[in-house]
Amino acid sequence: MAKSSRQGGAGSTPDGESPALSGVNAAHLRFAFENALSWLDANRTVINDLNVFPVPDGDTGSNMFMTLRSAVDEGQGLGDAAKLGEFMRGVAHGALMGARGNSGVILSQIIRGFAQGIGQAEQAACEDLVRAWSDAATVAYRAVMKPTEGTMLTVIRVIAESARSFESNDIVALFESLVVAAHDAVEKTPEQLAILREAGVVDAGGFGLAIIVEGMWRAFQSIDPLTWSAGSGGTASAIGAPTVRNPRSAGHSDVLAPAMGAGTRERTGAAAVAAREEGWGFCTEFLIHDVEGEVEAVRTELAALGESALVVGEPELVKVHIHTFDPNSVIAAASLWGRLSNLKVDDMSKQHHDILEDAGAAHSSATGEASTRELAVVAVAQGEGFRSLMKSLGAAVVVEGGQTMNPSIEDLLHAVREAHATHVVLLPNNSNIVMTADQVQKVGEDEGVDVHVIPTKTLPEGVAALFGLEGAEGVETAVSQMTDSAHAVRSVEITRAVRNSKLGGKKITAGDVLAISGEDVIAVGSDPAAVVVEVVGSADPTPEIVTLYSGSDTSSDESAALLALLQEQYTQIEFELHEGGQSHYPYILSFE
Repeated sequence: MAKSSRQGGAGSTPDGESPALSGVNAAHLRFAFENALSWLDANRTVINDLNVFPVPDGDTGSNMFMTLRSAVDEGQGLGDAAKLGEFMRGVAHGALMGARGNSGVILSQIIRGFAQGIGQAEQAACEDLVRAWSDAATVAYRAVMKPTEGTMLTVIRVIAESARSFESNDIVALFESLVVAAHDAVEKTPEQLAILREAGVVDAGGFGLAIIVEGMWRAFQSIDPLTWSAGSGGTASAIGAPTVRNPRSAGHSDVLAPAMGAGTRERTGAAAVAAREEGWGFCTEFLIHDVEGEVEAVRTELAALGESALVVGEPELVKVHIHTFDPNSVIAAASLWGRLSNLKVDDMSKQHHDILEDAGAAHSSATGEASTRELAVVAVAQGEGFRSLMKSLGAAVVVEGGQTMNPSIEDLLHAVREAHATHVVLLPNNSNIVMTADQVQKVGEDEGVDVHVIPTKTLPEGVAALFGLEGAEGVETAVSQMTDSAHAVRSVEITRAVRNSKLGGKKITAGDVLAISGEDVIAVGSDPAAVVVEVVGSADPTPEIVTLYSGSDTSSDESAALLALLQEQYTQIEFELHEGGQSHYPYILSFE
């Protein structure tokens, strides 16, 4: 019988040992998922560093984080009155809606299976959680057309097997055993998958899954079995780089590859994978609404059009992820099954080229083969569209972050180091990140890097600042031009109110669409497109150019219809439309 390692505490038995936590409800699982999200966030840079496949969905840590965050957000939105089964169904739906990349889609299916195992229960005992993990593995394997061992599928299978062999009613001890089993499985992934051995890393998705289970275990440890109250939980710091098997070192000794300095070790991850002569194709993702037919038929047809195909969900909503050399054919075929939304196509070959180029620059800098570049720009951005745009405008490193997802000082400092430049211009692009960026400037001085923070508070200001980089000679000139360019635009963010309030004399109800400029609410309505039209019409002075950046939940049809309406009503203004991909904001506007 496994036994909990917890000792003492407010609810201790006379012999000083805490009783077993034998059941959990919706509040406990919500707490566990929230803590897992925090633990995943603390470790996602480490997970990203383990990426093997040089693809946009290869930022495994970030994609798993965003998928789990969507799941947690939906679970929290159900409120405290939600029963356990209802809560888990909401979490599963949120995970599917927010699934990002291969790892995110598989994670959504693990959560879906976990919810299926919980069923309609109002309280889950140890045996219910064992069943949930077993169903999680079954559903995840079923989702993948060609399951590959040595991936996160292997890790969830081992987790399920470990759960089924557990012989106790202690939930904390159960999850402790699952954490050990998960990390053991992760360590063995290079033995199962040749590309991991070649790249000198363990599987990133599997490690991310182990981190999630570990985060849940940490949460359950703080629940008092007598009062059933949840502790504060939280995460102190990342656990650091995992032990990886390096096949090129003598005796296959274990090394902490991510902890070693760039350029002083052999390349790992995607930088260690040779370029394909035929390229990598395009990572294509979208949702299909109200499928007219069987999901299995959709899966069979689309899987034949590419690789790494994942087609999951129910007829009401299907998530598609596929790597293909012909995304137009995939999109055309899928459109015959239902309405498409959240369409995203990324060039994987370009991403791999950038990875290899950055790795080469890092190695040259570290070995003295080439000098560090004079000036580089580090920008913070949320959304694939914004990140791609900033890269194309000259940002050397783009850090994932923004509203509700503020990068830490360490995240930004890591990006500054990754830029390999004597002078670095840092664009926070969010008012909540400016102070963090200022701290990075101070730390940079201690490390001999001259960091200049341009306090951009919105993504359009960041884009404008990058336009100002063109033609600049010298650091001072670059900073001056970029600052002037950032100040030349006015940003308006369209979002929804999350609670009832009153601002600037305007009565606001939860769910209302708000137009925010700076700290002011300048318009309130019920429809994002209508609010955009109102804001453009009331702009004073009338702008010459208005750029619209559509959000991740805004369909291409919706944004195209809005653009046509604006062009018809305001013929004196030039309009541009870009897919920003940002969350929480259906549209972000830039006025010039």
